[in-house]
Amino acid sequence: MKHAPRLSEQSHDIQGMLKSGFGWLKSSRFWLLTIRDGCEDQARAWLARLVDSKLVVSAKCVGKGKTKPESSIGEAVSVAFSFAGLEKLGCAEAETHPFPTPFSSGMGSALRQDLLRDAPRDEWRWSDVEGVEGRQTVHILVAQWWVLDATTRMEEPDPAVFVVSTVENNPSAFAGEDGKLREPFGFRDGLAQPVIRDLRDEEGATPQQARKDARPFYEDRVVEPGEFILGYRNEYDELTYCPDVKGWPQSAERFTLNGSYLAVRQIEQYVDAFDQFRKANGQDICEKLMGRRQDGMPLGWQGPPGSDSAADAFRYRVADANGFVCPKGAHIRRSNPRDSLGIDVQSSIKSSKLHRLLRRGRPFREKTAGGHRDGIFFIACNADLERQFEFIHQRWLQNPRFGTLDKQGDPIVGSPPGSGTFTIPGSPSGSEVTLASFTGALGGGYFFLPGIAALKFIARNRAGVKLGSTLRVEAAAS
Repeated sequence: MKHAPRLSEQSHDIQGMLKSGFGWLKSSRFWLLTIRDGCEDQARAWLARLVDSKLVVSAKCVGKGKTKPESSIGEAVSVAFSFAGLEKLGCAEAETHPFPTPFSSGMGSALRQDLLRDAPRDEWRWSDVEGVEGRQTVHILVAQWWVLDATTRMEEPDPAVFVVSTVENNPSAFAGEDGKLREPFGFRDGLAQPVIRDLRDEEGATPQQARKDARPFYEDRVVEPGEFILGYRNEYDELTYCPDVKGWPQSAERFTLNGSYLAVRQIEQYVDAFDQFRKANGQDICEKLMGRRQDGMPLGWQGPPGSDSAADAFRYRVADANGFVCPKGAHIRRSNPRDSLGIDVQSSIKSSKLHRLLRRGRPFREKTAGGHRDGIFFIACNADLERQFEFIHQRWLQNPRFGTLDKQGDPIVGSPPGSGTFTIPGSPSGSEVTLASFTGALGGGYFFLPGIAALKFIARNRAGVKLGSTLRVEAAAS
């Protein structure tokens, strides 16, 4: 692939979750599917029916004309595959353009555990690699969103064909008084999202209003499409590498064009432990750990909550270089340092854009024998797993020497759990607080989110359906 495709001409082939988080679809379910041995053809047939149902909406469909998607889309589905899942369905990588090592080795491998500086994974129930005793090997991840209290149209996977696990949200448990989504600790969720140049619209506001609310900081969020979608120019002004698979039509662009990689984790949040910490230290200290007010606004914000775009319109270097407002080790400052790590403001912002993630997760609630457990089903879209998700997780979140800190991990998701401290510059009660263990992972994996033409290829591969140029015709009509 020698030239950059035009994003505007390819939106019909890009799965809709890369354009929207479907915030108006309050109910969600994530299906973790393992294809039973000998059931590959039945699995492909189910995938083909799912594609034909038109529930796998495209980015073009989400932003079609002047119609608001809330009025036209009442249910949406996205489908992604682990490397083991692609192999199971007969999609072998091409020797000339193989998949990157993080994806092919899998998040669940011992290699990635070491590289990510993860705590022991004894509690993991599922992952993306074969052969780990006691863990489900997930071949297919299906994300489903639909209107609250509506009846879904998606055909549920057959337990005779798949080993099926689900992770579901409870919309009533995680909605604030303002109707906005809250994560289980009570903080506003889903803020500080990047804007994909030429693709992603602002949810809940016009682009003009978003720019007005963000003032001169709006461009800090605008990121080249190749940081999230394979085959386009990234922040290095290079075409993002596109792997290929055997049997993909030579007349078409490579198999992975218009796709993305998903870094997925099911994270349990220990709400009781966080509440005990809050009682002992106060809400202000909890907000210092997170780096935001509970309503989602920056810690230095004065007055009632503003728009989502206003909530993302700030920098650290000039206004808060020493962390007196938002501590240097706060969760949001580690996950997106903005302008604080480079030699100057512009180089820092440019550097941060090389490590952005597009988040598509939702809170979940799971019934247990003694009540329930809450958490986040975390999904991050990125085009380079090593430079984006793994860099952030290893070098920023889990790094005990992040910035000028020493022996401190992320206060929310850092490890080893329950053994760290958190520095709060200028705190009247002392400069450090002792942390408890607030989160733990129940599973995780890397998945490939294909373009819609590639999804049709996977579903119909070896199923007697003629493949070739008709794939592009079918995708264009979706």
